[in-house]
Amino acid sequence: MLWPAAGANVFESGRLDLPEPLTDVAPYYWWVTWRHDRPAPVRQQVLTHPMSHLTIESADGGRLHGLDVPAALVHGVVTKVFTVQLPVAGRVAGVAFHPGGLTALVGQVAGDLTNAVVSAEQLFAGTSELTEQVLSADDDEARREAIAAFLQARLEPDLDRVRADRAYRTVRRAVDLMRSREQVALAPIAEQVHVSVRTLQRLFARYVGVSPLWVLRRHRLQDAVAALDAGDGGDIAALAASLGFADHAHFTRAFTQLIGVTPSAYRAGVR
Repeated sequence: MLWPAAGANVFESGRLDLPEPLTDVAPYYWWVTWRHDRPAPVRQQVLTHPMSHLTIESADGGRLHGLDVPAALVHGVVTKVFTVQLPVAGRVAGVAFHPGGLTALVGQVAGDLTNAVVSAEQLFAGTSELTEQVLSADDDEARREAIAAFLQARLEPDLDRVRADRAYRTVRRAVDLMRSREQVALAPIAEQVHVSVRTLQRLFARYVGVSPLWVLRRHRLQDAVAALDAGDGGDIAALAASLGFADHAHFTRAFTQLIGVTPSAYRAGVR
C-alpha cells in the first residue's frame, strides 16, 4: 500500500543510515507518509538544512510540488521555509545528499537547483524503473535498499574521482565547522579549511547552491529555534549576540524573514 489506510489520520517520518561507500555523498535515507481527513490539502512547513534530495513521491490526486506523481524528483536547497500542500494521502521516500554531494556525484551546478524541484531524469537515467521498484517495496528497509543500490551503481565508476575532489572535501569540512554554535563568522572557517573567503564563496556557489554565509546563518538560526523551543531565549539580545548577529535588530529581521514571526512572538508560542 502506498500510504496509510483510509480512515486513519497519520503523519509518520523516519530515517535510516546508508551503506558505505554511498556515505561519501549521502548520509541517510528518510521517509514521510501521511493521511488526513481534511477536505482540503494541509499546509506543511519544514525548516530545512542546506541539502539536496533525491525522492520517490506518490500522492492521492497525483500532484505534488506542481508536478505529476508518482515520480522520482530532485529537490535543491531551499532558502526559506520549505512549504508543501499535502493532499489527503501520500508517501515520500528519499535520500539526503551531503552539502555538495549531489554536485560531486553528477557534476550538476547546485545553484541551478536552488529552490527548485525537477524530474530526477534530468540528472539520473533509469528513475522510472526505480520509482516502480520503490513504490512496490513492502517496507522502508526495502525502499532504502532500492534507492541505495541505484545510487551505488551511479557512484561506483566515479568513486575515485569523488574521493579525489578537493573542492568537495573543502566544502564538507567547512560545513562541518559551521555546525558548531561557536562558529559565527566566515573568516575563521575559511582559515581552518585553508582557502580565502572568496574561494569559499565560489566553491559553495557551485557545490551547495547558496553562499557560505547563508549556510552559517541557517545553522545559527536553527540553533536559535532550538534555544527558544527549549525555553533558553529569555534575553533575545543576548541570544542574538551569542549567535554572531550584530545586534537584536539584525537577528530579529533574519529570524522573521525565515520563520515568519519575530523571536519574541515565537517564544510566546506563535507559529
